Amino acid sequence: MLSRFQSEQQRPFVSIRAQCASCISPGRTRLVLVRCGMAVAIVATVAAILLHLISFTNAGGLWRDEVSSANMATLPSLQTMWETLPHDSFPILFPAVTRVWSVTVGETDIRLRSLGLVIGLLFLASLWIAGWIIWRGPPLLSLTLFALNVMAIRYGDSVRAYGLAAACIVLTIAATWRFVETPTPSGGITAAVMATLSVQALYQNAVFVLAICVAGCLKHLLQRHLVPALKVLAIGVVPALSLTPYIRPILRAQDWWILSKYGFTLQLIGNNISSLTGHPLGVFTYVWALLVVAAVGLGIQRAISRTSTIDEENRQDPTLFATVALVLGLTGFGLFLVIAKLPTQPWYFFPAIGFAVVCCDAILSGTHWSVRIGVLIAAVTVVVLAFPAGLSELKFRQTDGDLLAWRLSELAGREDLIIVNPWYCDLTFSRYYRGTAPWTTLPGFEDYRYPRYDLFKLKMQLEHPAQPVLDRLAATLRSGHMVWVVGWLPAVRFGITRPQDLPPAPHGPSGWLDEPYSETWGAQLSYLIATHTQRIALVPDPINSRVNPLEDMQLIVATGWR
Repeated sequence: MLSRFQSEQQRPFVSIRAQCASCISPGRTRLVLVRCGMAVAIVATVAAILLHLISFTNAGGLWRDEVSSANMATLPSLQTMWETLPHDSFPILFPAVTRVWSVTVGETDIRLRSLGLVIGLLFLASLWIAGWIIWRGPPLLSLTLFALNVMAIRYGDSVRAYGLAAACIVLTIAATWRFVETPTPSGGITAAVMATLSVQALYQNAVFVLAICVAGCLKHLLQRHLVPALKVLAIGVVPALSLTPYIRPILRAQDWWILSKYGFTLQLIGNNISSLTGHPLGVFTYVWALLVVAAVGLGIQRAISRTSTIDEENRQDPTLFATVALVLGLTGFGLFLVIAKLPTQPWYFFPAIGFAVVCCDAILSGTHWSVRIGVLIAAVTVVVLAFPAGLSELKFRQTDGDLLAWRLSELAGREDLIIVNPWYCDLTFSRYYRGTAPWTTLPGFEDYRYPRYDLFKLKMQLEHPAQPVLDRLAATLRSGHMVWVVGWLPAVRFGITRPQDLPPAPHGPSGWLDEPYSETWGAQLSYLIATHTQRIALVPDPINSRVNPLEDMQLIVATGWR
């Protein structure tokens, strides 16, 4: 009787324990995490869309790289456009898209900026598609750490190929994984098409396509599926063949790309990556590094623990696929930078970071629930910090060159002279200047439609190439007219002699590097104005908003001769 009484007394407590166990069961925890993650992802998406719209309304005119894209896309014929591709950094896809957009929608600033906005929103959509296909969940890290990143929005939405290239490589990951799961002919065609579009958007994407194909192949090989493994590798054949027409133009372009080959600079690359990932706080650069290391470590651990298990759940697990793709992709991209020897900018890493964060999302989505709770907390923290910061930081113009050119169209007289310095600011000025005063760069070129490093190289090989422009400046001032300088003038220390020309390239101390020559000619211009003009004035900036430091130019006017 006593034992029966004790049993009756304990029954409510047993029931309570059972209810608590059901509340914290893995299945229920997973459901709660998915619902919370979905809510955070939706909030992050809405916030990202708002930030894209703010960037769109504040970006202003096209800066020089964007002008180059617009000019090349609107050349008179497709043949001419193809022939000029080596003067820029991209294959044919983005110029072709821009050309179609210009014809159908228009080529004004606002309409070209709307193309960038569409591409930015396409990238957001690609993140959701990847999440839905690869790990059947919201792309939490991708939407918060990257899609809310100010630099990613600013340069992903620019009239350049980086945003389109990032969207294409993300969709390639998704399409290839779908083919790994279900190797159907239609899936293989879709993956091959997306991979081809990826490499046609950006040459560097070939590294990521190779990594994705190898990752899918390895997953099948570990499951002893030889034929499906070969089919996944075959996805990369079409993209590889599509790049062969560029071999000769790229080899030809080496003749003038040599001007910018400063070599692999680890410090510069580190600064670029920090600029891109250090939002909303600088410490987030370390968060990104920790994320990649943790994802690779957890991915390897999980992949090793499951390689001996060949079941349906293991076949559907993208951990091994994403881990191998992440490691090979980032390693290959690093090797590309070492081989290219070209200086980098933060936006060059946009597709690589987009590729990496999607792989990290795929890896961490299958880890223990405690890790996923940490991911959820981190995502909420990023949304809270990044969105308010983006509201102010994206009120940012890409250039003030358009405003200065319009102002000079009114101020400069027919007999005045306008000098654009440095020479690469010519693209922006030529798009917007509509005045009557003649203008030139230092030294002068015959073509200002896209970066003409080939013409600059010819000038570097001449004796005193800047002298004709300097003589023209002196003649203008002697005749009583004004000289306007758009861009920047190096500071001059009085009491020093005139900066001397460097020996014709490649016999100077810097060999074929272009920057020392450009700096020397700018210093000669600045010395002449400082020592031989009667009055020098800085024209007030027509705007008070923040401007891209790469093209926050000045307008200086010089009058009189002495």
